[in-house]
Amino acid sequence: MATIGPTLEKEDDLVRAIAAGARWFRLPCGYRQRPHVENSRSVRAAAARAGVPVQLLLDLPSSRPRTGTMQELRLTPGNEVLFWDPGAIAEPPAANGAIPVPLPGLEDILPRIEAGQRMWFCDGRLRFVLGKPGPGHISARMAEGTVPLKASNALFLPDSPSPFTAITSADRTLLQSLAASGVPPDWIALSLIASVEDVRQGRAEVREILGPGVRIMAKFETVPAINCADEILAESDGMMVARGDLGLAVGYVRLPEAQERLVEAARRHGKIAVVATQVLETFAETGIPQRAELTDLSVIARQRADAVMLGKETVYSPRPIESIQLATDVLTHETRRFEAASRAG
Repeated sequence: MATIGPTLEKEDDLVRAIAAGARWFRLPCGYRQRPHVENSRSVRAAAARAGVPVQLLLDLPSSRPRTGTMQELRLTPGNEVLFWDPGAIAEPPAANGAIPVPLPGLEDILPRIEAGQRMWFCDGRLRFVLGKPGPGHISARMAEGTVPLKASNALFLPDSPSPFTAITSADRTLLQSLAASGVPPDWIALSLIASVEDVRQGRAEVREILGPGVRIMAKFETVPAINCADEILAESDGMMVARGDLGLAVGYVRLPEAQERLVEAARRHGKIAVVATQVLETFAETGIPQRAELTDLSVIARQRADAVMLGKETVYSPRPIESIQLATDVLTHETRRFEAASRAG
């Protein structure tokens, strides 16, 4: 599964991606500014040119806030930041030199977060400790991190249950546009679900707009979702082990165990299983695969997942096609090896 983005969205490149082995294409809808309808058309046109059927998946981000339009911000531990919601207050309040960062949607979660709790961005690579919230804003002190904070970075709240809505008004508008344009997706992925009711509600809303033919993929990113995995899998058509947020939720030591159990559960229920994120990011950047990356692909093949999702490897990458080809080659080789061993045994 290749993610559509700036380095993989032209029709000619999508044809090359299909030739390299991509059979799924993911639209990351948390990036609202991207031309998702036009990209959907490009995927369908590329598949027609290649003569290969592909699956188009819309990955809905839930109502979890993301940073708004801003300049890249490099912070150091101890820096004070003021997160503010442009939809709630016109300007950030003065805060003794704290750096203002727009965070649309913050107002909705303020009642469920408290001073002293943690707020993370970039898969936990940027960590803040929250101060006292105020109307439409909250202060925070950076505790750890070396990567920059950028526009569209999604937050993670490890100390708060903070339920998010699976489908937002912006999502409904996008689904309506896709339906009107004649390029509906094959799959809808629901982010940050916590219960089987989240899946049922999401399916009902999708059917209302797109009809019954679109399938629902449950993304496993929270501990509550893992705790009712069988119920969620019985209600959904497929699942994604979303390892970025899931690793933060269960802890990195337990992440391999969680992945193995979730893929096994999906196979037991006869549902599609996708393993996502951080598969070949070093290779995409340097052109040299890490041994750990190759082993990761081998483990995913041994677990018999149905697909691997490439994110940054195809979205912001000098090697999107090469990443797809390498993943295809390793997965194909390892799958055949494990199947041959199984028959021999």
